[in-house]
Amino acid sequence: MQLLGFVVAVLAASSLAASNDIGDIQRKLDSDLQWGTYRPNLYFGTRPRLPSSLLSGLIWFGLDNQRNWQNTRHSCELGDNLLEYGYSRHNGRDFGEQLMVDQDQGVEIKSEFIKVPGERGGSWAVRFSGRTLEENVQGVSLAYYFGLEGNGTMALEVSKRMAKITGETPDLGPFRIRIVPAKHNQSPPLHPALQKTKGIPEAVKIAGIAMDVPKKNVWRARDLFQEKLIKHAQQQA
Repeated sequence: MQLLGFVVAVLAASSLAASNDIGDIQRKLDSDLQWGTYRPNLYFGTRPRLPSSLLSGLIWFGLDNQRNWQNTRHSCELGDNLLEYGYSRHNGRDFGEQLMVDQDQGVEIKSEFIKVPGERGGSWAVRFSGRTLEENVQGVSLAYYFGLEGNGTMALEVSKRMAKITGETPDLGPFRIRIVPAKHNQSPPLHPALQKTKGIPEAVKIAGIAMDVPKKNVWRARDLFQEKLIKHAQQQA
């Protein structure tokens, strides 16, 4: 059973002219290394080598049991009991691949990160793919979030085909993000106990939510998402 595959593109790629000047070479090197998987405390996350800028992270939880909503995966925790995680291939520059096996939540997720050099850090993409384990019947929900720790703007637009984020920061300039579900991805089935419950929305391949939080709380993305998820479920009960 396929999970969720999508591609996120940030910024438009633009090649840099070659130069023998040491200053230009250093600036190009700094630009080439600006974006990366520089959030080592998370199972997966990206950010530039800039203070208080744009960051991203992955959250997931199984749909079989509501207790899973209180145990969403985000930061690397010993108590999560993942059978496997960590990069099996990573060149420290523009490519990384890992497999995350979460038996308790019933999912195996593969992340692939790739980057194209360019102006202001270039363009990058990440693909998540995977499968639900035999013990998991209902499926798994992935939440890939973006947040601004510093000054800037962000706007979210969601359709049936994709989610789009546009914005701008003083250090990055304008940026564009696309989150696209794979064509073969399947919406999770609604739990039998909820099929006759009023007010439960139909499951979709992709959905989006925007939250306005203090800059100092952006790192608490998992907690904020989890609180909103549980609150919504309580309202529908």
